Amino acid sequence: MKLLTLATIFLLIGIASFAQSEANAQGGEFTLTINPGATDSNSLSPIEPANVTIPVGATVVWLNKDSAYHQIVSGTPEAGPTNVFYGDFFATNEAYNRTFDSAGVIDYYDPIWTNIRGQITERNNNIRI
Repeated sequence: MKLLTLATIFLLIGIASFAQSEANAQGGEFTLTINPGATDSNSLSPIEPANVTIPVGATVVWLNKDSAYHQIVSGTPEAGPTNVFYGDFFATNEAYNRTFDSAGVIDYYDPIWTNIRGQITERNNNIRI
């Protein structure tokens, strides 16, 4: 009887976890945090997570926890902006939001503090990876 009860509990936990992961994959909001000290070019984690995979239609939020103003634009420091998006400057405890509406891969960076960079991968909800 105990074994059956435990098996039922584990099954319910598994179903709830799967349902939660499916709900998160349907859209929503993904926060990328610009960490304190991000302006230090030796920082090992100026932004976390730097790279994220999202479903099409999701919003990415860059949250500034650093003491400096930041700006997020699409592109790379080496090639410059691609103008897919070009955010305004935002201060400590402010955020820049962008909703992504088509599948693809977009690099981003801060044009002032080029060590702050990453990549957004947008995937179609109908494609399983």
